[in-house]
Amino acid sequence: MQIDVLGPLTVRLHPDSPPIPLPLAERSLLAMLATAGGRALSADRLIDGLWGARLPADPANALQVRVSKLRRALPGAVVHEPPGYRLADGVQVDLVSFERLVAARRFADALALWRGDPLEEMIELDWARAESARLLELHAHAHEELLEQRLAAGGHEQVIGDAQALLVAHPLRERLRGQLMLALHRSGRTAEALEIYQEGYRVLDERYGLPPSAGLRQLQGQILADDPALAPPAAVQTSTGNIGAPLQELIGRQVELDQLREALAEHRVVTVTGPGGAGKTTIALALARDLTSAHRDGCWLVRLAEVADGAAIPAAIARAIGLDVGPSADPSTHVRRWLHERQALLLLDNCEHLIDACAHVVEDLLGAGEGVRVLATSREALGVHGEVQVPLPPLPPADGSRLFVARAHAVRPGLRIAEDDPVVARICERLDGVPLAIELAAARVGVLPPQQLLARLDDRFGVLTAGPRTAEGRHQTLRAVIDWSYDLLSDGAQRLVRRLSVFAGGWTVEAAEDVCAEPGVVVLDLLDRLVAQSMVALTDDGRFDLLQTVRLYAAERHRADPDDVERTGRRHADFFTRFAEEAEPGLRGPDQRRWLLLLRGEEANLRAALDWAESHAEHEADLGLRLTASLGWYWYVGRQADGRGRLATMLAAAPPRPSQARARALQSLSLVLRPAGCIVHPHADAAAAARESRALLEDLGLVGPAAVSALLAAVEGVVAADPLPSVAEVAAARARLDAVGDAWGSALADFVEMELRLHAGDLGLAIELGVRAATAFDRLDDAWGRSAVRLHLGMAMRLAGRIEEAERFLSEVVSVATECGLPNNLLRALVELGESALHRGDPVTAERKLSEAEQVAAQVPDATSDGLIALGRGTAARLRGDRPAAEARYREAIAHLDAAGVEITAAAARVGLGAALLDDGAADPGEVTGVLLAALDAGERHADMGVTAASCEQLARVAARDGEGPRCSAMLARASSLRRLHRLPAPAVQLRDVEECADCA
Repeated sequence: MQIDVLGPLTVRLHPDSPPIPLPLAERSLLAMLATAGGRALSADRLIDGLWGARLPADPANALQVRVSKLRRALPGAVVHEPPGYRLADGVQVDLVSFERLVAARRFADALALWRGDPLEEMIELDWARAESARLLELHAHAHEELLEQRLAAGGHEQVIGDAQALLVAHPLRERLRGQLMLALHRSGRTAEALEIYQEGYRVLDERYGLPPSAGLRQLQGQILADDPALAPPAAVQTSTGNIGAPLQELIGRQVELDQLREALAEHRVVTVTGPGGAGKTTIALALARDLTSAHRDGCWLVRLAEVADGAAIPAAIARAIGLDVGPSADPSTHVRRWLHERQALLLLDNCEHLIDACAHVVEDLLGAGEGVRVLATSREALGVHGEVQVPLPPLPPADGSRLFVARAHAVRPGLRIAEDDPVVARICERLDGVPLAIELAAARVGVLPPQQLLARLDDRFGVLTAGPRTAEGRHQTLRAVIDWSYDLLSDGAQRLVRRLSVFAGGWTVEAAEDVCAEPGVVVLDLLDRLVAQSMVALTDDGRFDLLQTVRLYAAERHRADPDDVERTGRRHADFFTRFAEEAEPGLRGPDQRRWLLLLRGEEANLRAALDWAESHAEHEADLGLRLTASLGWYWYVGRQADGRGRLATMLAAAPPRPSQARARALQSLSLVLRPAGCIVHPHADAAAAARESRALLEDLGLVGPAAVSALLAAVEGVVAADPLPSVAEVAAARARLDAVGDAWGSALADFVEMELRLHAGDLGLAIELGVRAATAFDRLDDAWGRSAVRLHLGMAMRLAGRIEEAERFLSEVVSVATECGLPNNLLRALVELGESALHRGDPVTAERKLSEAEQVAAQVPDATSDGLIALGRGTAARLRGDRPAAEARYREAIAHLDAAGVEITAAAARVGLGAALLDDGAADPGEVTGVLLAALDAGERHADMGVTAASCEQLARVAARDGEGPRCSAMLARASSLRRLHRLPAPAVQLRDVEECADCA
């Protein structure tokens, strides 16, 4: 993300993307954070800056609201850090770059960032006025320093125009006035120089009654005396070096170019590091071209890829700079003598295979003179004193696509392909954003269209073989690029890289030590070397990873040793099974969020371990069942689709022997089969799995786990004609859980009974049980339980017409589920908030909440959730009077809910569809009646009084349309009786429909 404050405030996701619009209130907060230089600003300071003396009633709350709005508008941009807030790491601010460039005395680059007066739109705020004044002063100072540099370089003619324009804006800046006087005098315009002095004299006298400073008076005297000390510096002889013109445009890498410029401005040795094909040479050459004018004696490229002996490096440098060194002479001496008192940049390209020798040569060269700078490219740092590394990360997706399209058009000029083509984006992603790999892929579009090329990337080493004939051999094929790096590794490092290919999505040190260890080898030391050699990447969160291309290469090498592949796969699966078993109890209680994040970070490895377990199910059944059983709760709270398939596959593949692992896997299956991630939602297959799990666990004498399975089976009572037998099952399970001291299980029992009591129509007892369960989960600090119970309390309150209480509960769910990362509960709460808004007759708020729910649903795709959102959108459309949209949404909801097997919610959607069809006087009467009778049948079979009442109300509309007054009255009477008896007030849209029948009834 890029934030610019040196002019009108603008925010962009990427430098080339359009600005993100923000209200002024959020812009003011963002500007304060952006001008803080990366520091955290305290809440008090932010409140004082944003409101001053005109404080809101609750300043702390007002600040939190503004921060929340800014976070929603710019996800990930603002982080909380005591004592307040700051911008997140990685957010780029032009002011920070400006100040860094000024500190590095790169004034022209700094001034190029300036776009106008800063903070003008919020200048009435005290902090903004003070900060704007500071920045304007810094801006003027940078201009003066740039003019000073130009004067020192003999550029007096160039200075005049700029100084004249600046002096108009800043007539009191005496240094600037003196610079213009000197530039005019050196240009032979002495009279004008003296006029500039007199003008300054008048300005100071008229405004302040003061004479010019002593320094300015001295300069006037020197000009009058034509002092030789004011003469321009002698012309300097320069050499441009041997850096040729670019053959192709450099695409992307602007951030890294800026980092390299800043690094070379402050340090004498800078090394561009990165894996093979990252574009180290390309960016180093681009930088050297840019810096040629800044080095009096030129920039010199020294290619070392073909130098096989470190002792030959000085001779290679001598040849590059054009020194004629005889066969018996010492090239090091000649190079050092040539560099003495010169200002030159040496670009040492491809140092990795001669790394030790390069380090010694560079330290020797730096001693030749202070004007020598070295820019090196290498897959690892040189390790010399004062060296600064600038690693090259993968190209960002947009730049990768631009590179692919540009190179593809060079191969096939008429090819119709755009930079935003998703196939191109996928190709670049599969190739890790590595520029050379992208260019090799683009070279193939002459024979393979992008879609076919993408399909062949599993065989990338056979496909990406079309590098330029003039390229070095190791850059002509993708395999050659990786071969070069792999061959530089020690035997132990090569073995480790091969074994690391078993990991997917990265790994921790502990995982590598457990899975890849061998006697006498310190894995940590080897990992350290592999990171230094750019074969392994160290991520920001302290994990390690391989690029996909390196992983494929290492796996291919690994397959040459089938026994080691089998051993490593077994150890990997065993490690992550133990990891999942350790995580599983942590997912209930205060550590829930931490374990959810840890599991999410290892999802790719867990999938790989599951693949291995499934393929070895016949002989490793217990391992696979243990792994899937331990992941059940994790899948339930947010990855149900993954869990359903995995658990079903593993249970089917494993021999059907009774075991604790099988029983626990069946219990997990009962969880992940629940529609929309709702543990108290009935489902026949889930109940069957729970009953089988309970029987196995009871046979094994595991009382507590068996009682939990009993609760999962008892949920079926929610759709039973008589829920009381299930209430008795819950009571028995609760007694067993209390006996073994399982407080979490007892809270779950209250939750299940709450839902059963709601179905039985006992709202008061249900709410009492819900509050008790919520309180228990609060004591346990279990975010899932806290949010899940409140979700259902909110639903109950909404159905009872207690909308204010419902929305309070549901808002708490949103807060807890968002904080802990519980997408299912968050999704359902947002849907319910939408439904409560619909109950009040507010379609605008409902649509907003349903849109938020839709964004969450994209992360956890589920047919039930999609159906619920479509159902809410249908009702919102009816309230707005958009009948066609309402009909379409209701039909969409029915399709999703029927597919999910959620009959009673599908019946609610059928009520909505019938109502929407009735809104259209031309609708087929047979279809309308058929839809509503189907809904009524489902409502009666499931004893759902809300659906039954709503069906009757719509059937009353049918009767009214047909002129059948008695039937209309009977239907309305039945609906009214059900709503009164079960305390289910009609929502706004139903009330409107009932009023339509008033005359007929």
